[in-house]
Amino acid sequence: MKSEINVIIVDDQKLMRQGIIKMFEDHAHIKVVHEAADGIEIINWLKENNNQIQVDVILMDMQMPNMDGWEATELVTRSYNDIKVIGLSSYDNEAFVDRLMKNGGRGYLLKVQEISDIVSAIEQVMEIGYYLSERVPLSKIQEFLNNSIVFPSFNTSVLSNQEVRVVQLICEEKTSKEIAEALFISRKTVESHRERIMAKIDAKNMVGIAMYAVKHQLVKFK
Repeated sequence: MKSEINVIIVDDQKLMRQGIIKMFEDHAHIKVVHEAADGIEIINWLKENNNQIQVDVILMDMQMPNMDGWEATELVTRSYNDIKVIGLSSYDNEAFVDRLMKNGGRGYLLKVQEISDIVSAIEQVMEIGYYLSERVPLSKIQEFLNNSIVFPSFNTSVLSNQEVRVVQLICEEKTSKEIAEALFISRKTVESHRERIMAKIDAKNMVGIAMYAVKHQLVKFK
């Protein structure tokens, strides 16, 4: 992952933009290089400045006047392959996630989420290309992958047989206790496996593990 990540915030609410910028002050590796109030403004800015300023991630509000986040995301991702767009919304809506990802988005966040979640999403998008919340059903992750809507890139480290089995049980939504009982190991060992797996494949959460599992055909969701 890059040592410094250049981010743009696009939101029609100035207080929202300023609040996020303020919270990023405690995360020196994330640098806000611009802010915009709507889709038209950010499209015009990119046309004028993209050759001078490298942009890594755009946090894009979905509901904005003039040009909303859906259209802006499609235009940005069509013209600037290196820029990754993460949607921001007040609505926890699966249809919104679908629409954003099909328009080229790389992740979806709720505005009420903690700054640590936003930072984690930005880092995961930079590392493997995508961020999906743990609220997204595993079947939906498989749909995105099977329909070539997402193309995550993982570390190629090989998992041990035991780690593969842990991954499969995680994808069956088993608890640490249930995994421990199934494999005749302790819960502490399960947690150690989980942490080692995420470190090996550069995943930040269980969704990252699920994307890895589907991509490498370790599991098949119904």
